[in-house]
Amino acid sequence: MLVIADFLTRDEVVEVNRLMDSAPFDDGRATAAGQAARVKDNRQVSRSWPGITALDAVVERAIRRSRPLLESVSPCAHSQPLYVGYASGSAYGAHIDAVMSGMPPIRQDVSMTVFLSPPEDYVGGDLLLHESGGERRAIRHAAGTAFVYPTGIVHEVVPVERGERRAVVLWFQSYYRDPEIREAVAELRRCVEAARRSGADPLPLVKVLNTLERRFIST
Repeated sequence: MLVIADFLTRDEVVEVNRLMDSAPFDDGRATAAGQAARVKDNRQVSRSWPGITALDAVVERAIRRSRPLLESVSPCAHSQPLYVGYASGSAYGAHIDAVMSGMPPIRQDVSMTVFLSPPEDYVGGDLLLHESGGERRAIRHAAGTAFVYPTGIVHEVVPVERGERRAVVLWFQSYYRDPEIREAVAELRRCVEAARRSGADPLPLVKVLNTLERRFIST
């Protein structure tokens, strides 16, 4: 799990919200299936709206510049972003995201929620992770912050009691299907960078990293 502060800049958060203010919304259940469709109650910007290309451009730019995301997730593809809104009373009950989505389909290894509403603008609406042992972890961050987590975890958005919660949601396929290998590669990348900053020779670490990448890269 990864928290990326300022994934979107303040100006980008303003721009995305401005565009969403004038956008047509669809019933969120249109992009859910099975159990998820039965517990989903939100709205999302219509993908048929011409203005959605401007929204996508903002998110794509943020993905490409986010070193923490690229380093930790090693994405080879991502889904179309969903720009979602939860009004008072809206929620998304406990569910697991689909393994595959899109056309052409991608394998959804990692999920990302980008918060668009300041936390003081709404009551309730937390992203709630159902962790092993029955623990629950409530996730709530400042506007512009991205939260990255494994797609296979059970999660929900608890009911909004007051205000409106907005977010961008999307999924990544990683070059490394095995999360342990993905984390090992990310850690080695961080070690290489630390060695460079300290003036040490990073070449031995680079050799190990390249060996690991060659052995396990797949799509």
